[in-house]
Amino acid sequence: MSDSELTTLRTDPSPAVLVIDDDASMRAAVRRFLEREGYRVEESTSGREALTQLREGASVRLIVTDLKMKDGSGGWLLAQLGYEFPTLLPRTLVVSGDADGAAAAHVVARWRCPILPKPFGAAELIDALQELERAG
Repeated sequence: MSDSELTTLRTDPSPAVLVIDDDASMRAAVRRFLEREGYRVEESTSGREALTQLREGASVRLIVTDLKMKDGSGGWLLAQLGYEFPTLLPRTLVVSGDADGAAAAHVVARWRCPILPKPFGAAELIDALQELERAG
């Protein structure tokens, strides 16, 4: 990460979060939760769309992604992030309706991303993101 990227991360008063989910109602709920806490939110309907946004210069501090999406799993997205945007991987929160399943266990073991089980409330989401920021 360059010095300018680190400076931006430290001084940006309203961190940007990229929310990736193919479920519009889930994206809307997460957006509401985050904006109430002062986060700026970018949305994406798929992992492929999110990667395009990042490749085109979207500047985000954190990512919240669903584990299972129509165009590719969250695991696939994490692999792409690790390859193309490795500084974002430790600041990625994965949400899943099957947080105890094999795919979620693989995400934790392979990518070391925390899993937030669905359904979740605003407090759980904010706590998880704040923990990522403290650790990162």
